[in-house]
Amino acid sequence: MAGTEPTRRRGSTHGLDRVLAFADAVAAIAITLVVLPLVDQAMRADSAQAFFADGWSDLISAGISFAVIGAFWHEHHWLFAPATGYSSRILQLELLWLATIVALPVATVLDVVVADDADRLALGVYIGTMLLGSLCLDAEETALRRGGFLPTVARGAAVERWSVSGLFGLALVLALLFPGGGAAWLLVLLLQRPIAAAARRRRARDRARDRARDRARDRQAVQEDRTTT
Repeated sequence: MAGTEPTRRRGSTHGLDRVLAFADAVAAIAITLVVLPLVDQAMRADSAQAFFADGWSDLISAGISFAVIGAFWHEHHWLFAPATGYSSRILQLELLWLATIVALPVATVLDVVVADDADRLALGVYIGTMLLGSLCLDAEETALRRGGFLPTVARGAAVERWSVSGLFGLALVLALLFPGGGAAWLLVLLLQRPIAAAARRRRARDRARDRARDRARDRQAVQEDRTTT
């Protein structure tokens, strides 16, 4: 029985399809729940003008929640698109990631609608939820590659992906230290693209240096062969 345990703990591609279908359903429900309160408010409003005047903060909160959940789902989709299976650890991480998706609308309302300006707790819950979701995706990718369900990548590429979580962590620290900046500290995420571009340039230089070293080694070997003959 012990020898069959690893086999039972490794899901097939068919099983992965079921996991992803469940994840898509949870994300879709979370986005739907973002919109439902707006529908109730629209039904109770006396006019369209009254709806937009009274519910502008709810509209902003819903828009932010929709955008964030959509961005996380986008990353999740492309992460698992080439995957060939999963493990029990990946399944556990997936459930934790889904918990952050479900919590995001609540965290957004707490920060955008309910909380006063410079509310450290609301900011911490809001940005911390996104940080946890990002860390879950990073951990899932690592587990997928170590389990052989995704091809391995260069170290620089892995650092590039973890940089997003690092920037979320930086935004969380800054928001807690200087809460007056509010959710605007999330703008540090704009640094991700320059960081990714720098990482790609460094990998390109490393590959070029390795190729040059290999060519030099080959030329040296040819010269040594000619000398000995």
